[in-house]
Amino acid sequence: MEITFDETVTKRLLELMGFQDKKNLLTKPSAVDFVLDFDHTLSSEQLESTCCGITRYRIVAVEKGQVPPIFDGQISSSLGPFYCKKWGMMYFDETMNVRLTANHLIEIMGRGEQIAPHIEIVDYRKQAVLTR
Repeated sequence: MEITFDETVTKRLLELMGFQDKKNLLTKPSAVDFVLDFDHTLSSEQLESTCCGITRYRIVAVEKGQVPPIFDGQISSSLGPFYCKKWGMMYFDETMNVRLTANHLIEIMGRGEQIAPHIEIVDYRKQAVLTR
């Protein structure tokens, strides 16, 4: 399973990693791990859900090595692994792309279909929303 990012999203994620471009990935360690959170596990919000539990996708930056054990799955990317809950991977496609839309939202696309129309990029180290 792999996730890719368009140029705009890549730039935002690299900024969270403290890098200006991908070249730094080869020479400097990142101080950030990324989690694809889809059920508010890494959130101060307590939202109830009556469906399968996937209610809002977010890419969450956490301190390196501080990914909670509940995120027991991994998705490969050019920026390093993205952690998620293994049980939720059944809802993902083998190849996914995260991109900025024409109306300035960020979406996750699978093969030919939208997985999530509006995701956030959140720096949980500061608990501040970076992207809406």
